[in-house]
Amino acid sequence: MAYTPGNPGTKLDENFENDLLAIADTKLVLGNWYAECVMNGRSLPDFAAILGMCTANYGHTRAIYQYLAAHGHDYDHLERGRGPEEMCSANLLDEAPSGWEDFIVSTWLTELSTWMMASGFLNHEDRAVAGIAKKIGQETYFHLKYSQGWFQIIGEGKKQTSLFQKAYAHRFPLALQWFGPARGKDTVHDAGIRDVPLKKLRDAFIKEAAGAEKLLGADLTQEKSIKFADDWRGDARRFGAMPDGLFEVVRFKDAELAH
Repeated sequence: MAYTPGNPGTKLDENFENDLLAIADTKLVLGNWYAECVMNGRSLPDFAAILGMCTANYGHTRAIYQYLAAHGHDYDHLERGRGPEEMCSANLLDEAPSGWEDFIVSTWLTELSTWMMASGFLNHEDRAVAGIAKKIGQETYFHLKYSQGWFQIIGEGKKQTSLFQKAYAHRFPLALQWFGPARGKDTVHDAGIRDVPLKKLRDAFIKEAAGAEKLLGADLTQEKSIKFADDWRGDARRFGAMPDGLFEVVRFKDAELAH
């Protein structure tokens, strides 16, 4: 059955599904990052904020999985039936943070990149999709503010600033890579499903990411020439399979507990 906006049961465009899964799976991993790292917070407000961001990202993932389930997918399979080679999370989160500064950089870049991608669907003709995108934007706004507050605190220390700069130089290319090749195909926009071109979203991400310099009070390196090797999975927006160690963290350990 051809896709009809707002009509559950109709089949979605495959590339559109891929983009939604890339957002959802990345947010699933991001939620787990927050859950795993919450006790590394520097104060009680950190604990509260990180737990809040954790549950918000899980909520975004669940909403997208539910939407896909309404259009022919098996929810149980999406949530806990896929292997590491089927996951579509960003490579940005494959490697655990090396410290607090790396945690702040990595989570901020992930929040920013997933929001940029979701923002392309704010005017989607299906109100369910537009509603999910709007909700992501509303909640991500506060997540970004949390990170930006830490940029200023980190910028007060020479050692902390250096660690931030190192983490940013390493993580930024991985975040930018998620948008695909700069001159790659943009089938979702070409099909009229996303009204904002991917190039425009990519450029907006670069501009917003550069804004960290002012808050940190130090220069940051933005490497924009990304090389895409043979194992680049365009449908998943990542290289290769999710690392086994990370998969063990995000997968459901006992499916019976989910019922």
